[in-house]
Amino acid sequence: MNPVTACPVGGVLPSPLTPTRWLLRRAAWGAVIALAQPFLCATQSLGAMRAGLERIDITPPPGARMGGYGARQGVATGILDPLFAQVLVLDDGRTSVALVTLDLIAVFDREGMDAIRQRARASGIQDVVFVNSHTHSGPIFSSIPENYSKALDAVAMGIERARKNTVGVRFGAGWGAVQIGFNRRYEPPSGPAVMQWRNETAVATFPIDPTVGVIRLDGEDGQPLAILVHYACHPVVLGPDNLAYSADYPGEMRRTIETAFPNSMAFFLQGGAGNINPFHDKTPLIQDAVALMRATGRKLGEEAVRTARAITTRPPETPEIKVSVSEMEFAPRYDPVVMEAALRERYGDGASSRVVPQGPAKLPVTTIVLNRDLAFVGMPGEPFVEFQLYLRAQSPLPHTYFLGYCNGAFGYIPTIEASVRGGYGAAGTTTRYEVGFGEHMIHRGIVGIYKLLGMLKPTPEDPS
Repeated sequence: MNPVTACPVGGVLPSPLTPTRWLLRRAAWGAVIALAQPFLCATQSLGAMRAGLERIDITPPPGARMGGYGARQGVATGILDPLFAQVLVLDDGRTSVALVTLDLIAVFDREGMDAIRQRARASGIQDVVFVNSHTHSGPIFSSIPENYSKALDAVAMGIERARKNTVGVRFGAGWGAVQIGFNRRYEPPSGPAVMQWRNETAVATFPIDPTVGVIRLDGEDGQPLAILVHYACHPVVLGPDNLAYSADYPGEMRRTIETAFPNSMAFFLQGGAGNINPFHDKTPLIQDAVALMRATGRKLGEEAVRTARAITTRPPETPEIKVSVSEMEFAPRYDPVVMEAALRERYGDGASSRVVPQGPAKLPVTTIVLNRDLAFVGMPGEPFVEFQLYLRAQSPLPHTYFLGYCNGAFGYIPTIEASVRGGYGAAGTTTRYEVGFGEHMIHRGIVGIYKLLGMLKPTPEDPS
């Protein structure tokens, strides 16, 4: 199929307050259409933007505690595949920003991110945006402070190198579709949600977003330099019995893409994966978990390769970077005393109280617009996929990508309806802030896109 110049995804919802039920129905139809008719498109003809790339191995030595599973016993004993921090620096001649993707359960802590940002500003970069894959086979860096400090320093130096080595780039974007996962929450017509943790039948459950967003950056000679892949699914094919570091399926996805495009660097951008699991969730090692993980990654990677090959890249007509980080304050969902008691009941006396909000917290909503053509909105936690679908339906730009696990780790971000129905990630100790905070953040991000595009007037219109 030949690329087209625009490919709007979805339509416009009746209003920002559209009920979740309407969204679920729309999501189901959108997913069916995406699977039946995968579509590709190139960006509008955009001139001179510069980009720099760097990959940093942040794999610590075995021996660290690993994140993601309460049932895991013991520390890391080996390395299945390396863990990377990958840097993409973009510079339009006026503004420079760095995107850092991490093969970790959660992004660096606030102090670590701010330390990297401070060093980046010294090299002329205005902001650094962090997005982690949420692999459950990575280290908890707080358990190995010396290696954590080394990782922070290595990433800061990687950003500086990428900034010094920028080259002119061309942009293109397209959409494919593949299904490697399902919605782990079954919501019957009435009553509470029912959790389903594995789906070996590979039958779709909704809502889900099978779309594969691909952004291709070429050098001025037209050869691919970077392939950015956006998808929403937990990297949890490997389960708690795995004690070897691994990026899980996103690592295999990158290897698949880089085999097809040998001189490029592949990036994984995690989406609204809060309620989306891979079909082969938490496969025991004895059941060939590693092979299933690699097969899952290859499936996503092959679709990304197919999509990337059909993309036509062009120099941007409007080389422009706009970034906005808006902090929103939210109250805790539960009384701290009640929350701590629930943690002790579930995890014993060793439960950490650090995850218990003692008062209101400021959560960053990150909005980026590139070349007036590509938009990103990031939330600092584990957002449900409904927010991803809603953002794309509401955005004025057809190439809009929702980033989960962005610039912070504040627990699950469920919809209002999910909060009422309950279930894991919606009404337990992993849900820390007031009901509806996800809806507030996604609306702030949508408004942010319009503001960065200059489409909202700063003065009242004349009523005449």
